[in-house]
Amino acid sequence: MHPATGLCMLSAVTACAGFPGGSNGIGGANKQMPVELDGLPPGLEDKTRTVLETDEAPPKSILESRRQAGDAASTLEEFLAAEGYLAAQVSPELIDTLEKKPRLDVQADERFEVASVKLSMASPVSEPLQAKLDAALKTVPVGSPARTIDIEGLDSRLVRTLQDNGHAFAESGGIDVLASRKEKSVEITYALKPGPYVRLGDMTLTEGSASDMDTIRLYRTWTPGDVYVADKIDQLRARLRSSGLFDGIGVAISETPDSNGLYPVELTLTEAKRRSVGAGVTASTTDGVGADAFWERRDVTGAGDTFRLQGAVATLARDLTATYTRPNIGRYGRTFTAETGVRAEETDAYDLQGVKVGAALSQPFNKNFTLSAGVTLDATRTKELRLRALLEPRELVTLSFPLAATYSTVKQPLDPQSGNKAFLGIEPGMSVGDANAGYTRLLISGSTYKKIADGPFVAALRSEFGAFFGSNGVPADRLFFAGGGGTVRGFDYQSLSPTDSSGAILGGRALFDMSAELRYRRSEKIGYVLFVDTGSAANSTDEVFSDLRTAVGLGFRYYPGFGPVRVDIATPVDRRDGESPVQFYISIGQSF
Repeated sequence: MHPATGLCMLSAVTACAGFPGGSNGIGGANKQMPVELDGLPPGLEDKTRTVLETDEAPPKSILESRRQAGDAASTLEEFLAAEGYLAAQVSPELIDTLEKKPRLDVQADERFEVASVKLSMASPVSEPLQAKLDAALKTVPVGSPARTIDIEGLDSRLVRTLQDNGHAFAESGGIDVLASRKEKSVEITYALKPGPYVRLGDMTLTEGSASDMDTIRLYRTWTPGDVYVADKIDQLRARLRSSGLFDGIGVAISETPDSNGLYPVELTLTEAKRRSVGAGVTASTTDGVGADAFWERRDVTGAGDTFRLQGAVATLARDLTATYTRPNIGRYGRTFTAETGVRAEETDAYDLQGVKVGAALSQPFNKNFTLSAGVTLDATRTKELRLRALLEPRELVTLSFPLAATYSTVKQPLDPQSGNKAFLGIEPGMSVGDANAGYTRLLISGSTYKKIADGPFVAALRSEFGAFFGSNGVPADRLFFAGGGGTVRGFDYQSLSPTDSSGAILGGRALFDMSAELRYRRSEKIGYVLFVDTGSAANSTDEVFSDLRTAVGLGFRYYPGFGPVRVDIATPVDRRDGESPVQFYISIGQSF
């Protein structure tokens, strides 16, 4: 206790003014307030309920009721101190019955305010950095409430400011808070230990790390001699983690500089299993049922490369694909991919068998934006259904040059919570064989995800537009089709596409579809979705917007830990003769 004030002078705020277990979340359905309150400061009712609500069983004796009331009083005093009421006292009234809840008498007194904020530096820093620290102090201004979360948050920001400006070993020496009961104020002093100014050297591997240094060096996020920045080390960890090559990743800055005055970065890496297998299933009333599986071998040559064999069998399609991926060619992120595979499709529009080989090179320009270019050779045998009859098969060889640009700030691909995605693909090509035809295929898509008020709701929106230029004599799968799980749920697969005079489905030269979802995460394992889909495929861009079809639906999500299992049911808004009233879809991952 401070002799002048009767309050505490702290080396850490939480020793006096922290409150345990606080939460801004919504109380669970089975929780209850064990006490009633009298004298609580205005504006704290909701937070107080969150702090005091408990799922503990009601007391069975007066002694147990007194114990619960005493615990609640202690918790409430700590909470009020954390909110700036450092002199608050909470006393349980005399408990002599179980017929009513115990009452707590709250004497909050006045809220303490910040009187001054100062720094105590163990060693000096540069003038520009000192100016940044002084500016950070103003985020807890004189006269503001002395709230623990603000005071401790500033301590973390000051340390981070030091670390982001070359002081890798910066740490807090504690927070001294001198409180005055008379003035109802606190004087705050932050003790900081900046440590040395660090310039990063090369990476080193600790003994026992099974990795090739030339391969690992490509993940480096700095040039030797660069000033230490915490984000560069965080980015290195993220790169190593995303490679899938390591189960354990340790990154530490050497406390001793090398002969050049640079601080090496020491890596401790535990190699992950090189082989993995996986499988999945899908089912819907429009697309049929299907199963897929893969076998993968990582780090085939020691350069982080991967060989993957994947197959799928479904009602409408089957395929088997072998893919080789070689990352970080010459620089981080530049990736070469080679692929070969066979496929067969039987849809209401066409039957197709094909053999394809291709290669692509992709290059990220920052953590969000990537460009790729490739070449593909595709041999197909296609029977198209026109005038309700299968035409004679056409055998074609198609050479195409797909180009793509991708932008993404989404961090959870299977269950996006926030961020944006955009894709632009252009595919010029030429088919030869039973027909000679050139074409260019354009596809643009985008999606956005946003949490609503940081709660359990996520709003998601996706849109897609496609245009085809050239001859329809190319393989039918180069054209556009709409309807089904991948475009507009609630309608049969490919049913929202152009038809001939007999009603047989044809591929379109334009595509538009859009989906909006409101996702509700009810608990850790369970979620629900409301959605609206609209879209169509047509013979021209003008026509595609003249006959948009819309469906609405409900979805159920189960979260086993790796991504949601999705069950959707959808129905057309303006159902026409012959259309099913409902369609079901089961898959893994959100719909987009």
